[in-house]
Amino acid sequence: MCVAVTEAEVRDCIHAGARTVEEVSKRSFACTGCGGCRESIEEMLANGGTLSTASRLCSLPRSA
Repeated sequence: MCVAVTEAEVRDCIHAGARTVEEVSKRSFACTGCGGCRESIEEMLANGGTLSTASRLCSLPRSA
């Protein structure tokens, strides 16, 4: 189940010092549900908090 963490929440974690997906997860609960945001978080960590695509953070389809 996706916990719907936003890109802004992940960015805040990175700017506050998170340097790994695990650290972002501990601070925001991202990647603790469906895990569809892992690749986006890895990209954001590599790019100083920026996501290069205009898509949403989670890559998995939302359930109805």
